[in-house]
Amino acid sequence: MSTEINGGCFCGAVRYRVSGPAELQLYCFCADCRAVTGTDGYAGYMVKDEHFMRTLGTPSRYRKLSSEGRAVVRNFCAECGSNLWGETELGITSIAAGTLDDPSVFKPSLNVFEEQAPPWARIPHHLHTEDT
Repeated sequence: MSTEINGGCFCGAVRYRVSGPAELQLYCFCADCRAVTGTDGYAGYMVKDEHFMRTLGTPSRYRKLSSEGRAVVRNFCAECGSNLWGETELGITSIAAGTLDDPSVFKPSLNVFEEQAPPWARIPHHLHTEDT
């Protein structure tokens, strides 16, 4: 990637920068992602931890174990409540794609936990689905 990618919350209190390529770009339909987004799923722009840097503000953080038993620390703006990114035990930061300044950089190629999607979910069936 030749240029950096920036993003942040709705009110601008928390900002971040990505300085490396995405490892994965996906839609997740698991129960946790549905709950944290308040909709049918989560659009994740996933980068190695070393390519992610918070540049402004201090997010609120919430730690929870995933259904696979791995800790995920979710970061939210304390002012506006925007769901911003999750830190995983796998060395990957999962950025909420809707918080990218330029949403056109999000190019998903995968659906995960599709079997957990609600019947009204907007599933992009043209993408590969990973069995979970």
